[in-house]
Amino acid sequence: MSPNPPIARRAKSARSLANSAKVLNAVRKNATKVGLDELSAGSVAKLCGLSTGSIYSRFEDTDEMAIALWEQVVKQPFKQRLRRGVDYIYTPDSAGLSIDEEATIKADFENPDELSKLGVEFLVVAKRNNAIGEVVIPEVSKWFNEFGLNHANSEINNAAIALGLSASIGTALRAFALGSNSDWLLIAGGVRDATSAASRVTPLTRPPDLQLPGVFEIQTGNPVRDALITAVGQVVAKSGYARATISRIVRKSGLSNGSLYNLYENKEELTDDAMQMTLSYASGVNREGNRIAESQRRADRGLGNSFALGLMPGRRQWLDFRLECLIASRNHLPTRTKFKESLISSRDALASTMPDIHRSIVNLLSSGEQAIGLGFTALELFTDQLPRCDFYSIMTKLSEQNRLLQNT
Repeated sequence: MSPNPPIARRAKSARSLANSAKVLNAVRKNATKVGLDELSAGSVAKLCGLSTGSIYSRFEDTDEMAIALWEQVVKQPFKQRLRRGVDYIYTPDSAGLSIDEEATIKADFENPDELSKLGVEFLVVAKRNNAIGEVVIPEVSKWFNEFGLNHANSEINNAAIALGLSASIGTALRAFALGSNSDWLLIAGGVRDATSAASRVTPLTRPPDLQLPGVFEIQTGNPVRDALITAVGQVVAKSGYARATISRIVRKSGLSNGSLYNLYENKEELTDDAMQMTLSYASGVNREGNRIAESQRRADRGLGNSFALGLMPGRRQWLDFRLECLIASRNHLPTRTKFKESLISSRDALASTMPDIHRSIVNLLSSGEQAIGLGFTALELFTDQLPRCDFYSIMTKLSEQNRLLQNT
């Protein structure tokens, strides 16, 4: 007796396909406006003119909406953007780029589009959202390996690829706070030239990492404020900005709701206070590293130290907290304002540590440091190659270029 023939599935009607496209477009619009954590079936239904029931007939929950958005809308253009960034930094000679190709790279770095921002948001959310992480983490890890960030490559080449990825991801992250990244193609060109120069010579012997604090200790002089800032950092890093409720924060702090409201009007004020403190602290540590490096006449002027700091386990929670606040600044204006102020303050502080470098060059260096630093902190989840990257040799060449520019 022959087995039963497979049951033929009826093809979806044109109307059903059109509605599916409308729903996915609405998911994209909703995520672009409020972020992945605040996706809402009701908002999606309203945007596409269908019932909430119709949305739930397609997606079990908002995580499945996000996964569909990643798979069908974000993934391929985001991968191509990362690939372009790696190719630009990693390829010694970009003279073969056409006018259109260079314009695309310029737009990638200087004016990241909404799909780019959604792409980097997926990288941040994947760490704490199991459903999204199950899809995004292995996929992006595979991309990085395909790009060449792997055991088979040299330490300098791995560093070059990591810099390309950091630049692509970091410029999109920085755009959450600043909207754009002026003159970043020029910065990318400088990093590419330094990478090319470093790859043509014998790798430099890397000196010991500068002795700088690796753990951010909250010491405001007010123990209640200290406990609340510590707690909000832990909860936001673990769960994201939107899901960090006041109840969870005060429970983690061991205090009461009243203790929080005696100091802060709401969760946003507390988060902004914590963010301002952590950003100022991080900037201060980096600037102290620049001063020490200058006094010791280190060839990289401390620029390579930022990568070592970014890999310190004791700083991981606060780096994740910073990334979460940055993507939340999409629809939280006070947070965006605070982040922007901190980036400007960091730029001014860098200028004070490099008085021999023209301010215009320092501004470019600061913008590059900020974007690459932000992007670098998002890489660790997707590769185990970062500790063996030779950033020192490349940053030394970059420092040499800046000195040469000063003298021209």
